[in-house]
Amino acid sequence: MMLLRNKDTSRKQGDSFRQQQETWRRAYAEALSLRERFPKVEQLVLDMAFTDLKALGIYSPQMRSFSAPAKAFFAIACPRTLCLDGGFDLDAIVRTMLARGATTSAGTLECQGWINPTRPDHARCLLQLHYRFEVVYEAPPVAATKRRTRA
Repeated sequence: MMLLRNKDTSRKQGDSFRQQQETWRRAYAEALSLRERFPKVEQLVLDMAFTDLKALGIYSPQMRSFSAPAKAFFAIACPRTLCLDGGFDLDAIVRTMLARGATTSAGTLECQGWINPTRPDHARCLLQLHYRFEVVYEAPPVAATKRRTRA
């Protein structure tokens, strides 16, 4: 009887993972390009490193570069394979940074997903993401620069 219960739980988790993956896929597909959302940005580079305070795994650092035609999708899936409903949404951080005209932003976020939601303690993931953004803005057109210096 215990095996049947585990199969049902496993099936439910599998369905949840598939649903989560489909939600992320759709959000990515609907995202505008970087140029459409932030016309003054030429390139955005994201460096990421992960810290697992629970010592359940080791996760490689990652780098993502967004050029003007790339999708402006700044959600990062949790690299912990069995994390459900987790990940890191960096969209608000990018919007704030670009609204200020900043060229860099760095910080740490914690994954709020679940490692095993069926366990009695409902273990949270809590994997930490250390991020650093660097932005390259488009240079103003030369003609506009010359006009300003003459005035």
